[in-house]
Amino acid sequence: MDLTIKDISVLLLKPEKEIQGLVKKQEIPFQTIKDKLLFNKQQIIEWALSRNIPINISNHEKMSEYHVDTLNTILDENSFFYDCDLAEKTYIEQMVNLLDLEKNVDKVIIVQLLKNREELMSTAIGNGISLPHPRIPLMVGKNKPLIHFFFPKEQLDLKSLDSKPVHTIILMISQTIKQHLSMLAHLSFLLSQESFRNALEKRFDYREIINIITQIEGTRKG
Repeated sequence: MDLTIKDISVLLLKPEKEIQGLVKKQEIPFQTIKDKLLFNKQQIIEWALSRNIPINISNHEKMSEYHVDTLNTILDENSFFYDCDLAEKTYIEQMVNLLDLEKNVDKVIIVQLLKNREELMSTAIGNGISLPHPRIPLMVGKNKPLIHFFFPKEQLDLKSLDSKPVHTIILMISQTIKQHLSMLAHLSFLLSQESFRNALEKRFDYREIINIITQIEGTRKG
C-alpha cells in the first residue's frame, strides 16, 4: 500500500512538516512517482523499528500517554483468556486474533512486531511465565496500554530461560517506552510475590487475581 505524507504523519504521530524535513534530508524511505511522494508501509515500519519510534496503527491522530499507577486500572474481565487453544508455532497470531481491537487496527503489524521481539530473545522469563511485547511502542486506538493474561490449555515450550514450559502468557502493548518500563516494573514486583505466581499457575478466577494484585500493590505503596 502506498501512503502519503499525511498517512505517515498519522502513522508516526509526527507533524507533516517534520516528515517533509526527513524526506528532504533523505532520512526516511520514500518514492517519487509522477512528482508525487509515496511511502511503502512495510519500509516505514522497518525504518521506525530500527529507530525505536512508536507506531500508531489506529486512525486516531492524537493519543495521550496514560500513567500507570496500578495495573488494576487497566485490567477487567476482558483482560483474561482461559483455556486457550494455543500452539507453539502460532500462539502469537492466535493471541492477537483474540484481542478486541477496532476494525481498522492492522493486527498483522502487531504479530510482526511481536515475532521480531521473540527472534531477538525469548520473552519466556522462567517459572512458567512469558511476557511477549512488541519491540517498539504501539498506539492501537485505546486510551490505555493493553495487558492481557492468556492461560493455554496445554503448557508451551517457548524456550524459557529456565527451560520450564509456560503456563501463563502476559501480553503487553504500551503507548510509549516510559509506559512500557512502568508496566514491566509493576509486573516484576507482582511476579516476585508467591501469592501472585500461585494465582497464575492455578488459574484463579480473574476477580481473585485482580484482588491479589490490589493487595500486593497496596503493600508496595505503603
